[in-house]
Amino acid sequence: MSGENKVDVSVSILPEEIIREILIRLPVKSLLRFKSVSKDWNSLITNPEFIPAHLHNSTQKPSVLLRGFRWPEHSSALSLLHRKDTTTSHSLHIPQSLMYNYTFMKNYFLNPQISPSLSFILIGSGGGLLCIKLCDYHGVDYVLWNPATRKFKYVKHPQQDFRLLMDGFGHHGKMNDYMLVKIGRLFHSPNFDAVDDDQLHEKEEWNFVLRALVYSWRTDSWRLVYDCRMIADDLCPRGQAVSVKGEFYWHVDGLQDIILAFDTAKYVFRWINFPPWNQSTLVEVKLVSGGIKGSLACCVFPYNGSTSITMDVWVVDESGSGVGTEESWTKFLSIPFSGTLHQVITWGDKVIVNGKSDGHILIYDAISQEIIYDLLNPYFSSYHLDGYVESLVSVEGPNNLEAENAPI
Repeated sequence: MSGENKVDVSVSILPEEIIREILIRLPVKSLLRFKSVSKDWNSLITNPEFIPAHLHNSTQKPSVLLRGFRWPEHSSALSLLHRKDTTTSHSLHIPQSLMYNYTFMKNYFLNPQISPSLSFILIGSGGGLLCIKLCDYHGVDYVLWNPATRKFKYVKHPQQDFRLLMDGFGHHGKMNDYMLVKIGRLFHSPNFDAVDDDQLHEKEEWNFVLRALVYSWRTDSWRLVYDCRMIADDLCPRGQAVSVKGEFYWHVDGLQDIILAFDTAKYVFRWINFPPWNQSTLVEVKLVSGGIKGSLACCVFPYNGSTSITMDVWVVDESGSGVGTEESWTKFLSIPFSGTLHQVITWGDKVIVNGKSDGHILIYDAISQEIIYDLLNPYFSSYHLDGYVESLVSVEGPNNLEAENAPI
């Protein structure tokens, strides 16, 4: 009897349903190794139905991704903070081939007198994939990366392009899709004829209207959308996009602080007002990364000079009428916090407050209403946080849903 047959006999003692329930709870690294146990296990692990089931289980134990600037090395780095040990972060290796693609190296060797300059921006995380924006002298590339399988893919460039205002990346669970959204402005004449940037003439009656380029992981294609009703004469994004249940939100500052929303299922824009606050008080307003209980959330943090300050967290009540109006916001909780606010992110039933430029992290338990972690991180001078879960999903799209092999 061959060695492979011996393994097949031993693992077939348990029913397939039990084996599946065991495997679905294992980390990706183990699953990639177990593909070689037997043909049956390989078939089970690479089954298109197993992969989303494993992802669903992974979402019950998310990690936090820290993208920071490390001191004194003067370098950017990625680290993971796990639920079981919030005091220790684990470095996440970025493949060198991801950072320096063929085009970048070709341009460098053609111009060796020019020092290579490449910026690395993590624009979003969702469903086990990260979206990274790489910028150099010659342009911008977007990369989909699965750290668990160690696979990545450069997103193809759209045929159309425009001057970028903001972008975002997220996972749409119901559509089983990963979407990259680029927001820009389209110049529009009074007769609603669209013109590009280089065709703009000096006419006061022309307006800026919003447009979006949407990349779909499922179809590996871009779609151009624009809305003549959405006037966007003077918009300045404040912070990165927040993705909740397939809808993207940006905090923008024009004539007032307001939220720009883009629905990737209906391909429509809309404006959402922030909850009301005392206009006589200076406040810092932030969208909550990941939302709360599947809804858009934001926090309002007053600058009143007090040594003991509370930060109010508000959630959109989607069951009420007029979703997105001032009346639809409900105060969810108040968190004691003093410092400079940079970001707020949800982590399961906990809320993480990220202090700006001082390495300050505060983890607040929304159930017990207690601060369970509060420190100044000595390893990063500043950083941004994202949620992260492991996944077997392929960066190549649903037509290649087999769990990807990776070196162990």
